[in-house]
Amino acid sequence: MKIKMIKKIISTGIAAVVSLVWLCAFVFIYGFSGVHIKNDSNATDYKWYSHQFKSTMTEGFAWNSFDSNGFNNPDTVDSNEPDILLMGSSHMEAVNVDQTENTAALVRNELPSFSIYNIGVSGHTIYQCAKNLKYAVKEYSPKKYIFIETDSINLENELMQNVIEEKLPDIPSYDSGAVFYVQRYCPAVKSIYKQLSDWRSSDNKVNIKVTNDEVDAEDDTEILMEFLQKMKEDAGTCRLVIIYHPKTAIDENGCLLKKNKDTCHFSEICEKNDIGFIDMTDSFEKLYNNEHILAHGFCNTAIGEGHLNKYGHKLIAEKISELVTEEQK
Repeated sequence: MKIKMIKKIISTGIAAVVSLVWLCAFVFIYGFSGVHIKNDSNATDYKWYSHQFKSTMTEGFAWNSFDSNGFNNPDTVDSNEPDILLMGSSHMEAVNVDQTENTAALVRNELPSFSIYNIGVSGHTIYQCAKNLKYAVKEYSPKKYIFIETDSINLENELMQNVIEEKLPDIPSYDSGAVFYVQRYCPAVKSIYKQLSDWRSSDNKVNIKVTNDEVDAEDDTEILMEFLQKMKEDAGTCRLVIIYHPKTAIDENGCLLKKNKDTCHFSEICEKNDIGFIDMTDSFEKLYNNEHILAHGFCNTAIGEGHLNKYGHKLIAEKISELVTEEQK
């Protein structure tokens, strides 16, 4: 009886290991997010493992290999003293499109005489980018431009104040111990854990904070002014430009939903601080009206949902190239 039980336990264990190996192989091809480690330079809160491979078939179809620094650039690109430094979130990191179709690659094609380096990283909103900006300048010494991507200009006072006071916490990384090795060598476990976390949090209610815009308008402007002033100072001698790309969606009749977001106020504060501002709203609207194509979303996502697709990257690259070409005349 004991022998049968031992054999059953062994066979079950072997089956579990084999299944896990096959599942890891599948995840590696289908949706491998990779392993990130703390960035000691503080140019970003974290960076990806050197020559990190990333795959996605859940939102777009792309298989990319990052450079030796852990960012989404070909290894042939020199990170030292680029003419243009790109910063931003997962939109600028661009793992959802081929490496030849992202903003950085397209700007290189448009401006062959300029060197471009991209340090866009998942989770790095404009607040993280503002916090990291002076360290990015120190680490890479960009010579002419710094472009920072954001999908929101409706900024939160508390987070801006944390950046101003240098109290914004870093995004944590598990770059040692058991968690690190499980993430690196057993990607299926990380995927299962994420799915369970999403499932547990799916029923959480979102608390919407109602504020009086009229009462807070003056304070908002003061904090935004100070926030952008700090960004301008931390950019040093480089021309700082913020790229705003609004989320896009259509209604049940196929009409583009307009967010009615007034970008004039944000643009004016940028101008007062000698910061460039690129608003992609009109370009995205024109793309849809003329070609019925949205700048966000993929064939394997909900319509217009998620990250920038190759069309969105193309439009942003064109705007960057136009601005640089015009200012360099």
